[in-house]
Amino acid sequence: MKRLLLLMPFFLIGCTSDPTQIQDELEHYQYTKAVDLSTDQDEMNEPARLMVQLEQALASYRLQDVVTISKKIEQLNLPDDHTVRERAVSIRLSVDALLQDLSRLEATYRVDRSLLDTGASEEKFDGQGDIEIRFDDEHSLIATFLYDDFGMKEAPRQGTDEIRFEPDLTARVPLSEGVISYRFIRTTLKITYEGPGGKRIYYLKQLKDDA
Repeated sequence: MKRLLLLMPFFLIGCTSDPTQIQDELEHYQYTKAVDLSTDQDEMNEPARLMVQLEQALASYRLQDVVTISKKIEQLNLPDDHTVRERAVSIRLSVDALLQDLSRLEATYRVDRSLLDTGASEEKFDGQGDIEIRFDDEHSLIATFLYDDFGMKEAPRQGTDEIRFEPDLTARVPLSEGVISYRFIRTTLKITYEGPGGKRIYYLKQLKDDA
């Protein structure tokens, strides 16, 4: 028992976290490592844990959660120039801007013009229809497309699709023979069906509320 008591200080030294090392991991965005190196009593433990949650939410495009977690970090007792605070603020501002874009893009779009690009030539064809677009509340970059007689007149499309967009507001969906790509350009949605016969390109204009 006496020997154990003599060894206890060495065990405690081995279990003590190193604030300098934790801070170094935070400055290099190694938040999981910072959590592993710290204990609940360390002042940097909570910022590190919240940053792990923030990055997980960002990776899964849960943008509303990103904003909520970022605000929690901003409320922590950290200096204004602390690397964790600065990164959280930067992410929140970017996500706020993206959420505003998504809100603006939620609307009904109507085919304005359509082109067939064979690679050798480009000509117009009669495309038609509307698409209503709504973005998911939880996974913000997942859009629901509601088709209303969309596409070629010979085979108009009805029904719905779920499309996952990237932060640059583009998306690609592979097909058995080709790919569909989506791109928002201000109030225009460009949809390109690319396959063995070339490209069918639709330009859809956002309808105003009174349309």
